[in-house]
Amino acid sequence: MDEKTKADALVLLMNEFHLQSEASVLKDWIIEGRLPDIYQERTVQLFQNQIRKQLVKPW
Repeated sequence: MDEKTKADALVLLMNEFHLQSEASVLKDWIIEGRLPDIYQERTVQLFQNQIRKQLVKPW
């Protein structure tokens, strides 16, 4: 993911799961890929959608 897509994904995750710590989500979920099992399926769907948007963005 590019930096803009990571930032968008972070906002989506924070809103979707009502999370409090942006730093923790960015480090653990987005960078290191350590997702809580309960959120894994939905998080993967959100990431896939963000990457699709990134790929079809006009440059």
